[in-house]
Amino acid sequence: MRLLTVILVLLLSSNLYASEAGKKEKLTDLVYIRDMDSMMDGMYSQMESMMQGLSKQMNIKPSEQPIFDKYYQEMTLVMREEMSWSTMQPLVLDIYDRNFTEQEIDDMLAFYRTPTGQSLLKKMPNIMQESMVMSQQLMKGTLPKIQALSMQLAEELKDARAQN
Repeated sequence: MRLLTVILVLLLSSNLYASEAGKKEKLTDLVYIRDMDSMMDGMYSQMESMMQGLSKQMNIKPSEQPIFDKYYQEMTLVMREEMSWSTMQPLVLDIYDRNFTEQEIDDMLAFYRTPTGQSLLKKMPNIMQESMVMSQQLMKGTLPKIQALSMQLAEELKDARAQN
């Protein structure tokens, strides 16, 4: 009886390991098919566009541009080192692993292999960039209101603390 129990435990654990290995392989396929490493390159391009916009917003003078460019280059270097795809890939795989079942991963892989899925993948960087621009435009009007509310909160807290 003991031998049978040991054999069953070994079989079940090896099946579980094979299943987990299969899921990990599928997750790697999903990351590959979604071309996430190229998305990171796109993110850096978007960041460059944002920095050019920031330069204009800050009214950087031509004489100040080298200073701005120096900090921009240093920031880009830090971003590329700290947020490289090689750093992020295992973290992304872990997130997907915790949040999606193997069946859901199979379904996503099947979808991304269709013409519609491929179309989505090709168009998504542009959609993301347009969404970011839209969000930034909305924030221009929202940010002063949020800042005013924050200042009001700080004043009320200061008054309340002074009374206590």
